[in-house]
Amino acid sequence: MACWAPRSALYLRPDGLVHACCATAFAVGSVTGPSRQSLREIWSGPALDQQARALAAGSYDLGCQECDTAQAAGARSTSLAAEFDRYATDDRRPFPALIDFAMSNRCNLRCVMCNGNLSSSIRAQRERLPPLQSAYDDRFFDELDEFLPYLRRAQFKGGEPFLARENRLVWDRLLEKRLSPDVSVTTNGTIWNDHVEHYASALQMHVNVSVDAIDDAALEAIRIGISARELWRNVDRFQSLAEAGGRGMTLTFCLMSTNWRELAPFLHIAERRGLSPNVVTVHHPTRFDLLQLPPDELLAVHRAMQALAPTFENSESDRIWRSVVRSLQVRDAPPVEVTVRRPVGHTDVAIPSLTSDEVRALKLTLEEEHGVPAVEIELDDGVISRIVAPPWADWLGTRGWTGLSLEGVAAAIEDATGGSLVTGALPAQHPDTERLILAVDTEIGRRTLEAVRFKEAGGGRSSVLLHPDSNDDLGMLHPQGAGPADA
Repeated sequence: MACWAPRSALYLRPDGLVHACCATAFAVGSVTGPSRQSLREIWSGPALDQQARALAAGSYDLGCQECDTAQAAGARSTSLAAEFDRYATDDRRPFPALIDFAMSNRCNLRCVMCNGNLSSSIRAQRERLPPLQSAYDDRFFDELDEFLPYLRRAQFKGGEPFLARENRLVWDRLLEKRLSPDVSVTTNGTIWNDHVEHYASALQMHVNVSVDAIDDAALEAIRIGISARELWRNVDRFQSLAEAGGRGMTLTFCLMSTNWRELAPFLHIAERRGLSPNVVTVHHPTRFDLLQLPPDELLAVHRAMQALAPTFENSESDRIWRSVVRSLQVRDAPPVEVTVRRPVGHTDVAIPSLTSDEVRALKLTLEEEHGVPAVEIELDDGVISRIVAPPWADWLGTRGWTGLSLEGVAAAIEDATGGSLVTGALPAQHPDTERLILAVDTEIGRRTLEAVRFKEAGGGRSSVLLHPDSNDDLGMLHPQGAGPADA
């Protein structure tokens, strides 16, 4: 089994979409909107089972490219997939052992590597977008009651978890039902009050505080809106609470191209305090990805870290340091890979031809579903011969697509947006078509599109209809033809 997540876990996003884990691009259901499903329907549904069967066959095609990359590099042990091995089982569980609650983007910080899908402050002040409406109503929490007794672990993320009403509703239910799963909370460390102290103590929370620099100025330049002095005061409070309860606490460091010099001081501080260190490498936006530096700059960083050669008392700190330094070794790295993932068993011949009447009906149905007309792409022998693009698609740079292959379009999208693009297969909602999700990771966050591909009767011509995904993380694809909001 490549990953046990679809057989053991659920991840609940701020917009109401449900995934098996926080890294996969494959949504298995939604708890809000016209396509709303109950939690039981999602957990027992065909989408989650489809992803589980693909992973059981060793295929990462359904939205699991991040762990696929780690597996291909021989580093599965460091991937998120490895975290779910603890839940390995031959039988499908009646309920998930883990629920990862990220139900709200409410946050008081504007961290430079974050986006509005995970921070309400960024959404309002940087992206100039309206607030995300809560996707979790009373019906959802009533449905959740059935799942809570079976949880072995409950993780809470954000946004800032201690600001989210949705999390408090779950915590109150756990306390009322006298349930005691392992409860983990990842916090920016800025919130401390009687309520925080009560929940952290009563639920025996393992608190994970994000600290991306030890130097005060460097920290405040990364986590916009934070006071370094107040953060460390709250770290003291959380640590005292953890020690009084006889449990652990973690400090997490987001490793980026802008703060690698702070890694050694961070590990030393974690050692001095007797706290567990955790280092997460930031890959998006790509300008913060240390591994995406030009080879000469990456080589300089690697040499500088080798020259530091810090001495750690804790073996885990030493292991983390050596692992990071080893990962920075400059190789003849290929450019960012853009892969088009096909459903298992896919061949072009497997896509039947549609009549002209069926094509017209499909276009109308999709336009009604997405609220905007499609970008219409026609291909002859695999090369784009005609394209019709509505105003909403201006940000994609569609005017230069004629004469390109679909692979060329992927590169053109990256050039136009300055981001990196990956695609994943989705269950087809319409017969005789192939459906893909396209995720473009730009400097201001992820933007998503849906593509429906089919063949037309009477020749070798194939077509693609491209729409803004109705669940686009940043809500930046505007039906009225406006361009993206100011960052």
